[in-house]
Amino acid sequence: MAIGWANNLDLLAQSGVLDFDAPAYVLGQPPRYVGNPGPVTPLVDNPPRVPGFEQPKVDEFKPSKNNNLVKTPAWKKWLFGLVAAGALIFTGFKFKSKIVPFFKNAPEKVGNFFSKGWKKFTGLFKKK
Repeated sequence: MAIGWANNLDLLAQSGVLDFDAPAYVLGQPPRYVGNPGPVTPLVDNPPRVPGFEQPKVDEFKPSKNNNLVKTPAWKKWLFGLVAAGALIFTGFKFKSKIVPFFKNAPEKVGNFFSKGWKKFTGLFKKK
């Protein structure tokens, strides 16, 4: 166990988490106190305020003033869109003979896939 485990358990009892003297219970000794002792008094009543470290009044996101994010220009976005569309069209023309039959048979293939899987799954529970 950790060195200060008894002190930690005493703090839990003082805070109301434990309802008895935990170190005495663990060690098999008579309890030093029974019930809940008074609440723990803080070491410092008014902690010092650090300037520039105040809590926000409203929960919101405020980006930093020196925002170094690079914005992508619109012409690059349009160029990428045109290249991607061109590649998609070229692929469609190039592989049309392979794509069209696939979509004609797709519902049947998907149905067969699930029916075979279901038969294998139910076959696990049948007596042999």
